[in-house]
Amino acid sequence: MKQNIIGTTTANGYPFLSLKERFAIYQKLGYRSVMLWWGENDKNTRNERVSLANEYNLQIENVHSDIDNCNSLWETGPNGDEKTQEFIKAIKDCNINDIRCMVIHLTNGSAPPEISDIGLHRLEHLFECAIKHDVVLAIENVRTDQHIRYVLDHYHDRHIAFCYDSGHSNAWCKDVDWLSLYADRLAAVHLHDNNGIEDQHIPPFMGTIDWVKVMQRIKYSSYKGCLTLETEYRGKEDIVQLENFLSKSYQKATDLAAL
Repeated sequence: MKQNIIGTTTANGYPFLSLKERFAIYQKLGYRSVMLWWGENDKNTRNERVSLANEYNLQIENVHSDIDNCNSLWETGPNGDEKTQEFIKAIKDCNINDIRCMVIHLTNGSAPPEISDIGLHRLEHLFECAIKHDVVLAIENVRTDQHIRYVLDHYHDRHIAFCYDSGHSNAWCKDVDWLSLYADRLAAVHLHDNNGIEDQHIPPFMGTIDWVKVMQRIKYSSYKGCLTLETEYRGKEDIVQLENFLSKSYQKATDLAAL
């Protein structure tokens, strides 16, 4: 793991600050990498986002694809086909911008559709595209585990990997030991804390996660990337409070690195 490189999600400060303003704050506070939002519902094009990251010397650890309408992947109809094409375009844009890892969600909510043949067929198209363009798809643990475990247990190419979200693991699917199941397929991490009930996205050591255990599991996994925080400032539109939150998050990340 690149223990000296601490990164953050680019959601912090959105929407009341421009991406340029947010990147300036991240750089000022010592962050050296970012997880870029890759959905197309952003003021900046994907090319502009990448250029801004380069301008502020922020390494792009990975990108996060849009999370809306993921359940449609598993259902018949045009919505699922459109979502598939959306993911395919996102993969191709990663390749154009020399980004080698994209985080995806397979489902939404706590009652997604059942695993279906049409859903698997669509995913196979995504996987073919990812392999062709050399982009790793890191499948994130979300509210339910069935779809994630099925896919990771049945598709073993190195381009189909796992994204560990510590907050999701602490609040949802608590009986699933994600870091033991997929330690050898870990390609991305989202590190944040919560009270064990809600997905709060607060800084590490401010909730109920056993960080000693988590960091030891990550240390001995296949993961070689940065310490990427997905803590999210959810206060009022106040730059001082945002900077204080990001500074506290950064200091907590240095404590994680020490583990």
